Amino acid sequence: MSEIWEGESSIFIHEERLLLDYIPTQLPHRGDQLELLASMFKPFLYSPGNASQKVILTGPIGTGKTVVAKYFGLKVEREGEERGIKIRYVHVNCHKDRTLFLVMRKTARELKLPVPPRGFSSQELIGITWNMLEDRDEYLLLTLDEADYLLKTNGSDALYVLSRISDEYVSTKQRISLILIMRDLTPLYLMDRSAKSSLLHNVIRFDPYTSKQIKDILCERVFEEKAMRVEAVDEVILDYIGELVGVDKQGPGDARMALEILWRAGKYAESKGKERVELNDVRKAFNDITFISPIESLDNLKLHEAILFLAIIKLLKRGEGRNYVTLGEVEEVYRLLCEELNERPRGHTKVWEYTQNLKNMGLITARLSGKGQRGKTTLVDIPAASLEVLEREVSKNILRRLKSFEGG
Repeated sequence: MSEIWEGESSIFIHEERLLLDYIPTQLPHRGDQLELLASMFKPFLYSPGNASQKVILTGPIGTGKTVVAKYFGLKVEREGEERGIKIRYVHVNCHKDRTLFLVMRKTARELKLPVPPRGFSSQELIGITWNMLEDRDEYLLLTLDEADYLLKTNGSDALYVLSRISDEYVSTKQRISLILIMRDLTPLYLMDRSAKSSLLHNVIRFDPYTSKQIKDILCERVFEEKAMRVEAVDEVILDYIGELVGVDKQGPGDARMALEILWRAGKYAESKGKERVELNDVRKAFNDITFISPIESLDNLKLHEAILFLAIIKLLKRGEGRNYVTLGEVEEVYRLLCEELNERPRGHTKVWEYTQNLKNMGLITARLSGKGQRGKTTLVDIPAASLEVLEREVSKNILRRLKSFEGG
Protein backbone atom coordinates (compact mmCIF):
# COMPACT_ATOMS: atom_id res chain seq x y z
CA MET A 1 0.00 0.00 0.00
CA SER A 2 2.79 2.43 0.84
CA GLU A 3 4.10 2.03 -2.72
CA ILE A 4 0.74 3.21 -4.07
CA TRP A 5 0.55 6.16 -1.68
CA GLU A 6 4.15 7.29 -2.08
CA GLY A 7 4.64 6.57 -5.79
CA GLU A 8 4.28 9.32 -8.37
CA SER A 9 1.16 9.05 -10.50
CA SER A 10 1.57 8.67 -14.26
CA ILE A 11 -1.83 10.34 -14.77
CA PHE A 12 -2.54 12.86 -12.01
CA ILE A 13 -0.78 15.91 -10.62
CA HIS A 14 -3.47 17.31 -8.29
CA GLU A 15 -6.28 14.78 -8.56
CA GLU A 16 -8.22 16.44 -5.70
CA ARG A 17 -8.99 19.23 -8.18
CA LEU A 18 -11.35 16.88 -10.01
CA LEU A 19 -13.31 16.07 -6.86
CA LEU A 20 -16.73 17.55 -6.17
CA ASP A 21 -15.79 19.61 -3.09
CA TYR A 22 -12.99 21.47 -4.84
CA ILE A 23 -13.63 25.15 -5.60
CA PRO A 24 -11.75 26.08 -8.80
CA THR A 25 -10.15 29.45 -9.46
CA GLN A 26 -12.34 29.97 -12.54
CA LEU A 27 -15.92 28.93 -13.30
CA PRO A 28 -16.37 28.53 -17.07
CA HIS A 29 -19.84 29.43 -18.39
CA ARG A 30 -21.13 30.67 -15.04
CA GLY A 31 -19.96 34.28 -15.33
CA ASP A 32 -23.50 35.57 -15.95
CA GLN A 33 -24.83 33.89 -12.81
CA LEU A 34 -21.90 35.20 -10.73
CA GLU A 35 -22.40 38.74 -12.02
CA LEU A 36 -26.11 38.61 -11.26
CA LEU A 37 -25.42 37.24 -7.77
CA ALA A 38 -22.86 39.99 -7.16
CA SER A 39 -25.32 42.68 -8.26
CA MET A 40 -28.00 41.33 -5.93
CA PHE A 41 -25.59 41.38 -2.98
CA LYS A 42 -24.04 44.76 -3.76
CA PRO A 43 -25.93 46.46 -0.87
CA PHE A 44 -24.63 43.68 1.41
CA LEU A 45 -21.11 45.04 0.83
CA TYR A 46 -21.70 48.75 0.21
CA SER A 47 -24.27 49.38 2.94
CA PRO A 48 -24.06 46.40 5.31
CA GLY A 49 -26.87 46.02 7.80
CA ASN A 50 -29.40 48.14 5.91
CA ALA A 51 -31.31 45.18 4.49
CA SER A 52 -31.42 41.39 4.48
CA GLN A 53 -31.00 39.85 1.02
CA LYS A 54 -32.48 36.55 -0.11
CA VAL A 55 -31.56 34.85 -3.42
CA ILE A 56 -32.51 31.49 -4.89
CA LEU A 57 -30.25 29.49 -7.21
CA THR A 58 -32.26 26.92 -9.11
CA GLY A 59 -31.57 24.30 -11.77
CA PRO A 60 -30.98 20.57 -12.26
CA ILE A 61 -28.23 18.66 -10.49
CA GLY A 62 -24.68 19.31 -11.68
CA THR A 63 -25.37 22.72 -13.22
CA GLY A 64 -22.95 24.66 -11.00
CA LYS A 65 -25.25 26.01 -8.27
CA THR A 66 -23.21 24.75 -5.32
CA VAL A 67 -19.79 25.68 -6.68
CA VAL A 68 -21.05 29.15 -7.66
CA ALA A 69 -22.41 29.72 -4.14
CA LYS A 70 -19.16 28.57 -2.48
CA TYR A 71 -17.01 30.54 -4.93
CA PHE A 72 -19.14 33.63 -4.31
CA GLY A 73 -18.97 33.10 -0.54
CA LEU A 74 -15.16 33.13 -0.62
CA LYS A 75 -15.14 36.25 -2.78
CA VAL A 76 -17.60 38.05 -0.46
CA GLU A 77 -15.51 37.23 2.62
CA ARG A 78 -12.34 38.54 0.95
CA GLU A 79 -14.05 41.65 -0.41
CA GLY A 80 -15.52 42.35 3.03
CA GLU A 81 -12.09 41.99 4.62
CA GLU A 82 -10.63 44.55 2.19
CA ARG A 83 -13.44 46.95 3.08
CA GLY A 84 -13.14 46.39 6.81
CA ILE A 85 -16.46 44.51 6.98
CA LYS A 86 -16.55 41.21 8.85
CA ILE A 87 -18.55 38.78 6.70
CA ARG A 88 -18.86 35.09 7.49
CA TYR A 89 -19.98 32.59 4.84
CA VAL A 90 -21.59 29.34 6.03
CA HIS A 91 -22.72 26.54 3.69
CA VAL A 92 -25.22 24.00 5.06
CA ASN A 93 -26.38 20.97 3.08
CA CYS A 94 -30.02 20.32 3.98
CA HIS A 95 -29.84 16.78 2.63
CA LYS A 96 -27.80 16.06 5.77
CA ASP A 97 -29.22 18.70 8.13
CA ARG A 98 -32.93 18.43 7.35
CA THR A 99 -34.52 20.38 10.20
CA LEU A 100 -34.30 24.00 11.26
CA PHE A 101 -32.61 22.94 14.51
CA LEU A 102 -29.92 20.97 12.64
CA VAL A 103 -29.38 23.84 10.22
CA MET A 104 -28.90 26.33 13.05
CA ARG A 105 -26.71 23.94 15.06
CA LYS A 106 -24.47 23.45 12.01
CA THR A 107 -24.38 27.23 11.49
CA ALA A 108 -23.50 27.88 15.12
CA ARG A 109 -20.68 25.33 15.00
CA GLU A 110 -19.28 26.85 11.80
CA LEU A 111 -19.28 30.21 13.55
CA LYS A 112 -17.40 28.62 16.49
CA LEU A 113 -20.25 29.24 18.93
CA PRO A 114 -20.08 27.12 22.12
CA VAL A 115 -23.46 25.43 21.66
CA PRO A 116 -24.11 22.06 23.36
CA PRO A 117 -25.77 19.31 21.26
CA ARG A 118 -29.01 19.50 23.29
CA GLY A 119 -30.87 21.96 25.44
CA PHE A 120 -31.70 24.68 22.90
CA SER A 121 -34.57 25.08 20.46
CA SER A 122 -34.02 26.22 16.90
CA GLN A 123 -35.46 29.64 17.74
CA GLU A 124 -33.05 29.99 20.66
CA LEU A 125 -30.14 29.07 18.37
CA ILE A 126 -31.24 31.78 15.94
CA GLY A 127 -31.26 34.28 18.78
CA ILE A 128 -27.85 33.17 20.05
CA THR A 129 -26.41 33.41 16.54
CA TRP A 130 -27.86 36.87 15.98
CA ASN A 131 -26.56 38.16 19.32
CA MET A 132 -23.11 36.78 18.58
CA LEU A 133 -23.07 38.54 15.21
CA GLU A 134 -24.01 41.81 16.92
CA ASP A 135 -21.38 41.40 19.63
CA ARG A 136 -18.67 40.76 17.02
CA ASP A 137 -20.09 43.27 14.52
CA GLU A 138 -20.22 40.52 11.89
CA TYR A 139 -22.60 39.65 9.06
CA LEU A 140 -23.63 36.16 8.01
CA LEU A 141 -24.25 34.95 4.47
CA LEU A 142 -25.95 31.59 4.98
CA THR A 143 -26.41 29.19 2.06
CA LEU A 144 -28.95 26.39 2.40
CA ASP A 145 -27.94 23.84 -0.23
CA GLU A 146 -30.59 21.34 -1.37
CA ALA A 147 -33.20 23.37 0.50
CA ASP A 148 -35.80 21.13 -1.17
CA TYR A 149 -35.10 18.59 1.61
CA LEU A 150 -35.81 21.17 4.30
CA LEU A 151 -39.21 21.74 2.71
CA LYS A 152 -39.92 18.02 2.41
CA THR A 153 -39.09 17.39 6.08
CA ASN A 154 -40.54 20.51 7.71
CA GLY A 155 -43.04 21.79 5.17
CA SER A 156 -42.71 25.54 4.69
CA ASP A 157 -42.22 26.35 8.40
CA ALA A 158 -38.41 26.25 8.49
CA LEU A 159 -37.94 28.41 5.40
CA TYR A 160 -40.66 30.76 6.61
CA VAL A 161 -38.85 31.29 9.92
CA LEU A 162 -35.49 31.84 8.20
CA SER A 163 -36.93 34.20 5.63
CA ARG A 164 -38.58 36.31 8.34
CA ILE A 165 -35.68 36.54 10.82
CA SER A 166 -35.19 40.21 9.99
CA ASP A 167 -38.79 40.95 11.07
CA GLU A 168 -37.86 40.21 14.69
CA TYR A 169 -34.87 42.57 14.66
CA VAL A 170 -36.25 45.61 12.84
CA SER A 171 -34.63 48.14 15.16
CA THR A 172 -31.10 46.88 14.63
CA LYS A 173 -28.73 46.17 11.75
CA GLN A 174 -29.72 43.27 9.53
CA ARG A 175 -27.11 40.59 10.17
CA ILE A 176 -28.24 37.53 8.17
CA SER A 177 -28.75 37.12 4.42
CA LEU A 178 -29.69 33.91 2.61
CA ILE A 179 -28.87 31.96 -0.52
CA LEU A 180 -31.20 29.02 -1.17
CA ILE A 181 -30.16 26.30 -3.62
CA MET A 182 -33.07 24.31 -5.03
CA ARG A 183 -33.69 22.00 -7.96
CA ASP A 184 -37.41 22.73 -8.07
CA LEU A 185 -39.26 25.89 -7.04
CA THR A 186 -42.73 24.29 -7.00
CA PRO A 187 -42.90 23.83 -3.18
CA LEU A 188 -42.27 27.54 -2.66
CA TYR A 189 -45.52 28.43 -4.36
CA LEU A 190 -47.38 26.75 -1.47
CA MET A 191 -45.81 29.06 1.13
CA ASP A 192 -47.35 32.07 2.81
CA ARG A 193 -47.88 34.85 0.27
CA SER A 194 -45.53 37.38 1.91
CA ALA A 195 -42.75 34.82 2.43
CA LYS A 196 -43.21 33.52 -1.09
CA SER A 197 -42.95 36.96 -2.65
CA SER A 198 -39.86 37.71 -0.56
CA LEU A 199 -38.08 34.51 -1.60
CA LEU A 200 -39.12 34.44 -5.25
CA HIS A 201 -38.14 38.05 -5.80
CA ASN A 202 -34.55 37.14 -6.71
CA VAL A 203 -34.15 33.90 -8.68
CA ILE A 204 -31.05 32.91 -10.68
CA ARG A 205 -31.51 29.99 -13.05
CA PHE A 206 -28.87 27.46 -14.04
CA ASP A 207 -29.32 25.50 -17.28
CA PRO A 208 -27.71 22.10 -17.99
CA TYR A 209 -24.32 22.31 -19.68
CA THR A 210 -23.83 21.61 -23.39
CA SER A 211 -21.15 19.22 -24.65
CA LYS A 212 -18.84 22.14 -25.49
CA GLN A 213 -19.34 23.69 -22.06
CA ILE A 214 -18.60 20.35 -20.40
CA LYS A 215 -15.37 20.11 -22.38
CA ASP A 216 -14.42 23.66 -21.38
CA ILE A 217 -14.93 22.80 -17.69
CA LEU A 218 -12.77 19.68 -18.02
CA CYS A 219 -10.08 21.61 -19.92
CA GLU A 220 -10.01 24.21 -17.15
CA ARG A 221 -9.49 21.53 -14.48
CA VAL A 222 -6.90 19.56 -16.46
CA PHE A 223 -4.82 22.26 -18.14
CA GLU A 224 -5.28 25.35 -15.94
CA GLU A 225 -5.81 23.74 -12.52
CA LYS A 226 -3.27 21.01 -13.37
CA ALA A 227 -5.41 18.18 -12.04
CA MET A 228 -3.84 15.77 -14.58
CA ARG A 229 -0.71 15.53 -16.66
CA VAL A 230 -1.20 17.19 -20.03
CA GLU A 231 0.33 14.22 -21.83
CA ALA A 232 -2.05 11.82 -20.03
CA VAL A 233 -5.29 13.28 -21.42
CA ASP A 234 -5.90 13.83 -25.09
CA GLU A 235 -8.58 16.32 -26.11
CA VAL A 236 -10.39 13.42 -27.79
CA ILE A 237 -11.08 12.10 -24.28
CA LEU A 238 -12.50 15.43 -23.12
CA ASP A 239 -14.59 15.75 -26.29
CA TYR A 240 -15.93 12.26 -25.71
CA ILE A 241 -16.98 12.95 -22.12
CA GLY A 242 -18.63 16.15 -23.34
CA GLU A 243 -20.63 14.16 -25.87
CA LEU A 244 -21.65 11.60 -23.25
CA VAL A 245 -22.84 14.23 -20.78
CA GLY A 246 -23.79 17.35 -22.78
CA VAL A 247 -27.49 18.22 -22.82
CA ASP A 248 -27.30 18.92 -26.58
CA LYS A 249 -26.26 15.27 -27.07
CA GLN A 250 -29.20 13.96 -25.01
CA GLY A 251 -27.08 13.77 -21.86
CA PRO A 252 -28.00 15.25 -18.45
CA GLY A 253 -25.72 18.30 -18.80
CA ASP A 254 -24.26 17.41 -15.40
CA ALA A 255 -20.73 18.74 -14.78
CA ARG A 256 -20.40 16.67 -11.61
CA MET A 257 -20.92 13.51 -13.63
CA ALA A 258 -18.37 14.65 -16.21
CA LEU A 259 -15.73 15.35 -13.54
CA GLU A 260 -16.34 12.00 -11.89
CA ILE A 261 -16.10 10.17 -15.21
CA LEU A 262 -12.75 11.83 -15.93
CA TRP A 263 -11.43 11.15 -12.43
CA ARG A 264 -12.52 7.49 -12.49
CA ALA A 265 -11.14 6.98 -15.98
CA GLY A 266 -7.84 8.40 -14.77
CA LYS A 267 -7.83 6.03 -11.79
CA TYR A 268 -8.50 3.02 -14.04
CA ALA A 269 -5.64 4.02 -16.34
CA GLU A 270 -3.36 4.64 -13.37
CA SER A 271 -4.17 1.26 -11.78
CA LYS A 272 -3.11 -0.50 -15.00
CA GLY A 273 0.18 1.37 -15.14
CA LYS A 274 -0.79 3.27 -18.28
CA GLU A 275 0.53 6.72 -19.07
CA ARG A 276 -2.57 7.88 -20.94
CA VAL A 277 -6.30 7.72 -20.37
CA GLU A 278 -7.98 5.71 -23.14
CA LEU A 279 -11.53 5.71 -24.45
CA ASN A 280 -12.22 2.34 -22.89
CA ASP A 281 -11.30 3.77 -19.47
CA VAL A 282 -13.95 6.42 -20.02
CA ARG A 283 -16.51 3.82 -21.11
CA LYS A 284 -15.86 1.79 -17.97
CA ALA A 285 -16.13 4.90 -15.77
CA PHE A 286 -19.38 5.93 -17.45
CA ASN A 287 -20.77 2.44 -16.95
CA ASP A 288 -19.85 2.41 -13.26
CA ILE A 289 -21.49 5.79 -12.66
CA THR A 290 -24.71 5.17 -14.58
CA PHE A 291 -25.06 1.49 -13.57
CA ILE A 292 -25.95 0.46 -17.10
CA SER A 293 -25.47 -3.26 -17.71
CA PRO A 294 -25.77 -4.09 -21.42
CA ILE A 295 -25.05 -7.76 -20.71
CA GLU A 296 -28.39 -8.14 -18.93
CA SER A 297 -30.19 -7.00 -22.10
CA LEU A 298 -28.55 -9.45 -24.52
CA ASP A 299 -31.26 -12.10 -24.30
CA ASN A 300 -33.83 -9.49 -25.31
CA LEU A 301 -32.09 -8.93 -28.66
CA LYS A 302 -33.00 -10.65 -31.90
CA LEU A 303 -30.14 -12.71 -33.32
CA HIS A 304 -29.28 -10.19 -36.02
CA GLU A 305 -29.49 -7.30 -33.58
CA ALA A 306 -26.89 -9.15 -31.49
CA ILE A 307 -24.70 -9.68 -34.57
CA LEU A 308 -24.96 -6.00 -35.45
CA PHE A 309 -24.11 -5.12 -31.84
CA LEU A 310 -21.03 -7.36 -32.08
CA ALA A 311 -20.01 -5.60 -35.29
CA ILE A 312 -20.15 -2.23 -33.52
CA ILE A 313 -18.09 -3.58 -30.61
CA LYS A 314 -15.39 -5.00 -32.90
CA LEU A 315 -15.13 -1.78 -34.89
CA LEU A 316 -14.84 0.36 -31.77
CA LYS A 317 -12.18 -1.94 -30.35
CA ARG A 318 -9.94 -1.47 -33.36
CA GLY A 319 -10.90 2.18 -33.79
CA GLU A 320 -7.45 3.56 -32.87
CA GLY A 321 -8.74 6.21 -30.47
CA ARG A 322 -11.96 7.07 -32.30
CA ASN A 323 -14.96 7.54 -30.07
CA TYR A 324 -17.47 6.56 -32.76
CA VAL A 325 -17.85 4.53 -35.95
CA THR A 326 -20.11 5.19 -38.91
CA LEU A 327 -23.15 3.07 -39.70
CA GLY A 328 -21.67 2.32 -43.11
CA GLU A 329 -18.60 0.78 -41.49
CA VAL A 330 -20.80 -1.15 -39.10
CA GLU A 331 -22.84 -2.59 -41.94
CA GLU A 332 -19.72 -3.87 -43.70
CA VAL A 333 -18.48 -5.70 -40.59
CA TYR A 334 -21.99 -6.97 -39.89
CA ARG A 335 -22.06 -8.62 -43.36
CA LEU A 336 -18.64 -10.20 -42.75
CA LEU A 337 -19.82 -11.59 -39.41
CA CYS A 338 -22.96 -13.01 -41.03
CA GLU A 339 -20.74 -14.73 -43.60
CA GLU A 340 -18.59 -16.27 -40.83
CA LEU A 341 -21.71 -17.43 -38.97
CA ASN A 342 -23.43 -18.78 -42.11
CA GLU A 343 -26.30 -16.34 -41.64
CA ARG A 344 -27.97 -14.43 -44.45
CA PRO A 345 -27.34 -10.70 -43.83
CA ARG A 346 -30.37 -8.43 -43.65
CA GLY A 347 -30.81 -5.44 -45.93
CA HIS A 348 -30.00 -1.81 -45.17
CA THR A 349 -33.53 -0.97 -44.01
CA LYS A 350 -33.44 -3.79 -41.44
CA VAL A 351 -29.94 -2.79 -40.29
CA TRP A 352 -31.24 0.74 -39.72
CA GLU A 353 -34.18 -0.67 -37.74
CA TYR A 354 -31.84 -2.82 -35.63
CA THR A 355 -29.67 0.25 -34.95
CA GLN A 356 -32.66 2.21 -33.68
CA ASN A 357 -33.70 -0.71 -31.46
CA LEU A 358 -30.22 -0.92 -29.94
CA LYS A 359 -30.32 2.83 -29.34
CA ASN A 360 -33.79 2.68 -27.75
CA MET A 361 -32.60 -0.07 -25.40
CA GLY A 362 -29.72 2.15 -24.26
CA LEU A 363 -27.05 -0.21 -25.60
CA ILE A 364 -25.59 2.28 -28.08
CA THR A 365 -25.72 5.95 -28.92
CA ALA A 366 -26.53 6.91 -32.51
CA ARG A 367 -26.65 10.42 -33.87
CA LEU A 368 -26.34 12.22 -37.17
CA SER A 369 -22.92 13.65 -37.99
CA GLY A 370 -22.35 17.37 -37.76
CA LYS A 371 -19.54 19.68 -38.83
CA GLY A 372 -16.33 18.00 -39.88
CA GLN A 373 -18.06 15.04 -41.55
CA ARG A 374 -18.67 14.82 -45.27
CA GLY A 375 -22.36 14.41 -45.95
CA LYS A 376 -24.85 13.11 -43.41
CA THR A 377 -24.00 9.84 -41.75
CA THR A 378 -24.99 8.09 -38.53
CA LEU A 379 -22.28 7.97 -35.86
CA VAL A 380 -22.47 5.04 -33.45
CA ASP A 381 -20.83 4.46 -30.06
CA ILE A 382 -21.09 2.23 -26.98
CA PRO A 383 -20.33 4.45 -23.98
CA ALA A 384 -21.55 2.25 -21.20
CA ALA A 385 -19.34 -0.79 -20.89
CA SER A 386 -15.92 -2.38 -21.28
CA LEU A 387 -15.63 -3.43 -24.93
CA GLU A 388 -13.53 -6.49 -24.03
CA VAL A 389 -16.19 -7.82 -21.68
CA LEU A 390 -18.99 -6.99 -24.11
CA GLU A 391 -17.27 -8.71 -27.05
CA ARG A 392 -16.81 -11.89 -25.04
CA GLU A 393 -20.39 -11.95 -23.71
CA VAL A 394 -22.10 -11.03 -26.99
CA SER A 395 -20.06 -13.64 -28.90
CA LYS A 396 -21.03 -16.32 -26.36
CA ASN A 397 -24.67 -15.24 -26.57
CA ILE A 398 -24.72 -15.48 -30.38
CA LEU A 399 -22.99 -18.89 -30.47
CA ARG A 400 -25.36 -20.26 -27.84
CA ARG A 401 -28.36 -19.19 -29.90
CA LEU A 402 -26.97 -20.65 -33.12
CA LYS A 403 -26.32 -23.95 -31.40
CA SER A 404 -29.88 -24.09 -30.12
CA PHE A 405 -31.21 -23.13 -33.61
CA GLU A 406 -32.78 -19.86 -32.49
CA GLY A 407 -33.74 -17.54 -35.36
CA GLY A 408 -33.31 -13.77 -35.66
